[in-house]
Amino acid sequence: MVLPMSRPHKNPKTGVYYFRQRTPSDLVAVFGKTEVSKSLGTKDPEEAKVRHALAAQEQSKAWNRLRKRPEPLPHRQIVALSGEAYRDSMAALEKEPGEVTIWERVIELQNKKAATPEGLEQWYGLEADKLLEAHGLVTDDYSRSRLIAELHRSGMQWAEQQRKRAAGDYSPDPEANRFPPLNLPETTPPKGTAKGPRLSDLFEAWARDHLADGKSPRTVLDFRKKIEKLVSYLGHDNAAEITPENIADWCDHLRHKENIGARTVSQKYLAVAKLVFAVAVEKRKLKENPAQAIKVRFSKPTKSRPKGFTDEEAKAILRAALRDPESLGQRTTENKRAIRWIPWICAFTGARVTEIAQLRTNDLIEEHGVLCLRITPDAGSVKARKYRLAPIHPQLLEQGLHKMMQGLPAGPIFYSTAPIRGKAADPVERAQSAGAKVGQWVREVVGITDPEVQPNHAWRHRFKTVGRDTGMDLEVRDAIQGHSDGRAASDYGEVTIKAMWQAIWALPHYDLND
Repeated sequence: MVLPMSRPHKNPKTGVYYFRQRTPSDLVAVFGKTEVSKSLGTKDPEEAKVRHALAAQEQSKAWNRLRKRPEPLPHRQIVALSGEAYRDSMAALEKEPGEVTIWERVIELQNKKAATPEGLEQWYGLEADKLLEAHGLVTDDYSRSRLIAELHRSGMQWAEQQRKRAAGDYSPDPEANRFPPLNLPETTPPKGTAKGPRLSDLFEAWARDHLADGKSPRTVLDFRKKIEKLVSYLGHDNAAEITPENIADWCDHLRHKENIGARTVSQKYLAVAKLVFAVAVEKRKLKENPAQAIKVRFSKPTKSRPKGFTDEEAKAILRAALRDPESLGQRTTENKRAIRWIPWICAFTGARVTEIAQLRTNDLIEEHGVLCLRITPDAGSVKARKYRLAPIHPQLLEQGLHKMMQGLPAGPIFYSTAPIRGKAADPVERAQSAGAKVGQWVREVVGITDPEVQPNHAWRHRFKTVGRDTGMDLEVRDAIQGHSDGRAASDYGEVTIKAMWQAIWALPHYDLND
């Protein structure tokens, strides 16, 4: 999957390719726009790639110019710049100067414009800016005004020479040697112009392996946004030029300019950069991982309550789930069904809410005489990418969970597969939406508003707590919830349906009458 910044963008209506690039975050205020977009002037995809590469180099230079601090130009350098403009103008009309009257009029206009600073700016301002840009110079207003004055002087000299040529006098300009040579200090190449692998290509290499391993495409989309932010901040896509200092500065920018929490920067943004660069090193695309040694320190949040629901909170949610569906108003049938059953299933399985929200009717199975729910990647998303079975608790059987599932037509239980605005159903998106609506109901209707407890995920924490109270074996508990403890010993042997069934049936019923 290629980042948008690494390829031309085709206008769907005209077929013309465009160069598009986000403005680096640190330059948005200076540049005044969040994106650069300009036509590449071609409909040919191969030609567009060539022009896009050139445009990217030029834009990288532009970003670097904006980052530079203005510096005054010595007078000698200013005169040398005006000399370059003079020589270019002379060469352009070397063979055909035109009529004498034309140059007399040009000289008249130049003198008229020179009468005021505004006139000089109008006549020479753009030329001065182009000269400075061509040489990567960023100067102050005073030096720029001096350059404009010298451009007027050299412009008058050029016009007089053209008038003489138009009259038949091609003798050399006796004043041509007054311009000193243009000796600019050597500068390092602008960021992004040196040869090397592109960060977008390194990301694509990681994404290709990730998807080939059967892992979630949604992770690619999420990681892609993180890498885009890094490229946007840097203003270039050349991975070989990215330094540890760049990564550290980027992390500081995310924290203090974009107000992203330190934990999120560390565990989301920095972690993605480390992973992509690590894969690049493994594939011998880079020699070093510039993000490897970078750390973003954060303190653990103050814990003022359990992460799982308390007994009172759990009972309030489960009690509310049993209310008449008509009390839920204009919700869809699937949404009402999700509110009715998902909290109860999560309470007795400790599963992730999306794993339950994506259940299908054929995920009710009987194994060794035990009715179970099958949690499988085939239905959408399972974090460990492994199917597992969760025996159904007696209280769920008493409420008729299995009968409800058996009575529905084949397909998902808690979301509709009907297209929305012409878009086909994405099982993961629909399941996540169903789970989110249950969480919203917990907050807004049941009234569990404590920000330190998550309205769906808290069931996973509570399941662990209740499991410990009943003496549930650690490996059995992890097998039911789809957790891995990382120990090699856990890979030996199997957690049987019998062991899980005994553990589930040992969980106490929820008495909602007390």
